[in-house]
Amino acid sequence: MATLIVLLATFAFAILIRLVFFRQQPINYRLCGRIALAGMFLFTGVSHFLLDDGMVQMLPEFVPFRYFIIYVTGIIELFFAFGLLLRQYYRLTGILVIAFLICVFPSNVYAALNSVDFGGNVYGPIYLLFRVPLQVFLIAWAWIVAVRQPRQTMASRNSDRSQHH
Repeated sequence: MATLIVLLATFAFAILIRLVFFRQQPINYRLCGRIALAGMFLFTGVSHFLLDDGMVQMLPEFVPFRYFIIYVTGIIELFFAFGLLLRQYYRLTGILVIAFLICVFPSNVYAALNSVDFGGNVYGPIYLLFRVPLQVFLIAWAWIVAVRQPRQTMASRNSDRSQHH
């Protein structure tokens, strides 16, 4: 739930900044969305180091090097935060974010099924009714703001056609 709050609050803040300081320019919602996703990954990446004891419980005990995995995934999330802000890397980063979200989802399922006292998982399997749509939402968000190619506007399409004739 905290990740969703960070994502949406950062998105709203990025839009507000654009409205206040860049009034003459149209709002680039994809950029604001990438900033928000970067803020969320900064938050979650840092959490891997500050809340490592709770996060390690989200992995089954038979998994070796659980703390190491938590720290490495935290570092990966911090790289995502920066990659989403760099023009030349945000599309690749978005693809990697989607793959990452898919790969870590089983740990959320494990934690919910075992009522791990971390991140809402204490509510048990019922938490998956929130977590599954959230995961789909985050994947869709990453796709829309970082991976998908922006559609051309009608004016730019007409301009392209007139240049080719």
